[in-house]
Amino acid sequence: MKKVMQVVAALVILLAVFWAGMHFERFRYDDVCVDMGGGRNPGNFPICVIQIP
Repeated sequence: MKKVMQVVAALVILLAVFWAGMHFERFRYDDVCVDMGGGRNPGNFPICVIQIP
């Protein structure tokens, strides 16, 4: 029983780390996009749009 709980705890930790990494990468992508002068398309589509004057 103890072994099963350790495996479950490891899977929960693994999923939490993956979820946090996905959110960090989304934040980093948005930050780089804004730094380059871009923004998201209307509707919050996950694509960086850079407008060149």
